[in-house]
Formats: sequence, structure tokens, C-alpha cells
Amino acid sequence: MKLRNVVAALGVVSVAGPVMMTAMPAATADTAAVQQKLGDPWDIGDDHCDDVTIKSKANNKYVAAEVDYTGYVFGQLRARSGSVGGNWEKYSICPMDGYKTIWSYGAKRYVSAELNYTGADTGMLRARATEVKDYEKFQIVHNEAAGYYTIKSLANGKYVSAELAYKEGGYAMLRARADSVGSYEKFLIS
Repeated sequence: MKLRNVVAALGVVSVAGPVMMTAMPAATADTAAVQQKLGDPWDIGDDHCDDVTIKSKANNKYVAAEVDYTGYVFGQLRARSGSVGGNWEKYSICPMDGYKTIWSYGAKRYVSAELNYTGADTGMLRARATEVKDYEKFQIVHNEAAGYYTIKSLANGKYVSAELAYKEGGYAMLRARADSVGSYEKFLIS
């Protein structure tokens, strides 16, 4: 188990000084029933973070955080990797109070939906935040019958899409821009 998961499970919080321990709620029978119903291949528990990979179901490519990009596209998420070659394709999904966060191991940052961007970049997902605010809150739902997950930005209520019609550096970038679920909005998380 990664240190980040241990810290989250223990509820360790550092506030510019001493470390405080907080109690995390134990899993209940209701939580277990929800997990059983969802049938997630990764434990969607409410008491710890989970290390995962994310893959676009539409193009069968892993999502990578582009940490070599600079400027406003640093950490851009793109479904473009054929395999998991390192930390660029690794994430930690953490449950919070009514939402989930996505942490990029490659960028060492939280994933944000860039809602202040305009045009084709509106809603771009980037691993760029050092703290969780509104743009870093997501809902992740498993459609067990169909075998995929959806990711929705809670800041704008839009589903995340892999932009497979984009060209070159924007190809397969993830954006929170869809009102409904089509082929570009389906992901595999394991």
C-alpha cells in the first residue's frame, strides 16, 4: 500500500505544524452493500484512496498526464498511452465528502477541470492543483452492466470526454464538456 493511501486511511492531516490524527468512519453494512451492487474492479470504499489506471474505452489507450508540457497545458490529461510505462499513467482516486479527487503520480498534483479556459480547451483536465477546490471535485460512476465508468466534473456538471477527433497535441485530451454519455465518455478504471 502506498504511503498516500496509508495517510488517507489514517486520516493524518498536517496544518503547517503538528500532525493531527482524525478518525475515519468505518465501513458500514450499507457501504458494503453499495460496493457489492457496484461490483467495482477497484475498491470504491469511502475510507481510503485507491491507486488506479484510467483507460479510454473508445480508443483503448491509457490516460497520461503530460508533465513535459509547459505553460497552460502542463499536466494535460490525454488518452494516448498504449501501456503503463511509468507514473504518467498512474493515479490515486480518493473519496471525500460527497465527491472524489484524482491525484496524478506523474505530475504530483490534483486533476482540475479548467472551466475558465475558452474554445476547444474549455473543461480541459489538467493535473495542476496543489489543493482541492471546486475544479478538483469529480463524481465517478461504474456502469456494471455495460462495463465502463463515467467521470463527471462537479464544478460544471459535465461528463469527461476523450477528444478523439482532435489532432496532434490535443488528440485524446480529456475535457469535462458532455451533457450525456456517448462512446468518448466511457472509461475503464483498474
